[in-house]
Amino acid sequence: MENYVANELGKIKKILIHSPDDGIGKIIPSKFKEWLYDDTVHLQKMRAEYNEYIQLLLYFIDPDKAEYVQKHLATHQGEKQFEVFKPDHANYFNSDKVIDVQKALSDILEQELVKIRLVSAICAIESCHQQIQQQLEKLKPIQLANALITGILPNSEGEKFIFPPVPNLVFTRDIGITIKDHVLLSKSATQARKRDSLIAKYIYFYHSSLFANTPENIIEISEEDDFFLEDESIQKEKMISIEGGDVMMIAPRHLIVGCSERTTQSAADAIIHKLFSLPTLKIEKISVVQIPAVRAQMHIDTIFTQIKRNAWVMYGGYSQVVEQQKQAQKRDYTTIFKGKSNQNGNDRLRVFQFYKPKSAKYIQGQDYFYKEFPSLEDLLVNVSTEDFGMAESSVKIIYSANKEFPYDQREQWTDSCNLLALQEGLVIGYDRNDKTIAAFADKKEGLGFTIIHAQDLIPKLQDGTVNIQDLTDTLILLSSSELSRARGGSHCMSNALFRAELKNDEL
Repeated sequence: MENYVANELGKIKKILIHSPDDGIGKIIPSKFKEWLYDDTVHLQKMRAEYNEYIQLLLYFIDPDKAEYVQKHLATHQGEKQFEVFKPDHANYFNSDKVIDVQKALSDILEQELVKIRLVSAICAIESCHQQIQQQLEKLKPIQLANALITGILPNSEGEKFIFPPVPNLVFTRDIGITIKDHVLLSKSATQARKRDSLIAKYIYFYHSSLFANTPENIIEISEEDDFFLEDESIQKEKMISIEGGDVMMIAPRHLIVGCSERTTQSAADAIIHKLFSLPTLKIEKISVVQIPAVRAQMHIDTIFTQIKRNAWVMYGGYSQVVEQQKQAQKRDYTTIFKGKSNQNGNDRLRVFQFYKPKSAKYIQGQDYFYKEFPSLEDLLVNVSTEDFGMAESSVKIIYSANKEFPYDQREQWTDSCNLLALQEGLVIGYDRNDKTIAAFADKKEGLGFTIIHAQDLIPKLQDGTVNIQDLTDTLILLSSSELSRARGGSHCMSNALFRAELKNDEL
């Protein structure tokens, strides 16, 4: 199955995930800031919560493998049953549709040249002794994959911690984004995620059976060749970092890019130039959402996600109306961002949309038209009406905690706005965001969604009384006391590789 994503709502048929690994269990308070955590997590409970997520994905995407897991769990009671969800377990479900990063990594490590290159690169980044590198090279692929991710080297005494873990890899959304039949690789903003990006790069380039990407379809964006010659202050302005939580292939001809704590304006500029220069992608609009560079809203998918063609969930803290630019103008868009960086602490949200002129005389790569939206809501309504043909009066925006202070900020912090649509109108979120959940269920002011907890749904999926693909207008809740501590929701934990296209007859 080739990879293809042209929306955020089509039925997911292939997804890249990563189950919480042992490296997360090595996080200590003195490393919170450096490793991008705010608390320690109880790893076993976190895994149990994440396993609800995996089971939902399997029942939705690969039901045969879900049945396999069910049979194993029925015959192996106790704590060890949870290990079936990890690729290094003898009874791992091994789906080619719900793919764990560790399994994909172990597959490419079967190739000797790839193994040597990747181990050498990681050991160079982590300043490992030659002896450590040689020990890594002797490991079996599945053990090596685990070591490269967790930083834990198995030895005769049990294990040895050789370099930092990559505890944010559980958020696979950020390591690459599928844009139709292309892949835009990440370029992490923080040192803690550099190894995530490197591992993802190797997987996308070398795992041909799962990803089927030609090198021409893999997009890498970095600074200009002479970047290293620039003054440090200039380098700071031109620095490029890209993370997938800031990129949404929202509609077949429309991409949304965030400028945030993790994705720079230079990166947004480069993405616009690059994607508009690829005529086969047929992208006509690229919207840029600038948000403040703050920890609580590190990516744009922490402040809004799409639920249906005419429904969104959004953080109301960015609901302010800004001055509207009355008419579209034609100019070099690179000047628009100059002096308006949100990475200097500015708390203003701004929304721009760049689009190609429809004139037959337009020359590929020349300046683009742009307009500024007065608010984020205006962009979301515009997507629903222009890209999906919905009536403006039908568009609903559910706000975090229904904009009720202080719960709106509390629930946004625990990812009330970061939901994954398995298909249009069937979404997964966290069970701890009570007031946002109530807004979803509200039949008068909200969406009138059915609310069901994964713990109640999974037994019904197991006994066949419910088919998850038949569910409509439903919010499925995950247990989240530990998952939420890692600072990411179900959207962050997903990297859709293939989504079905939305058809007009589904309206």
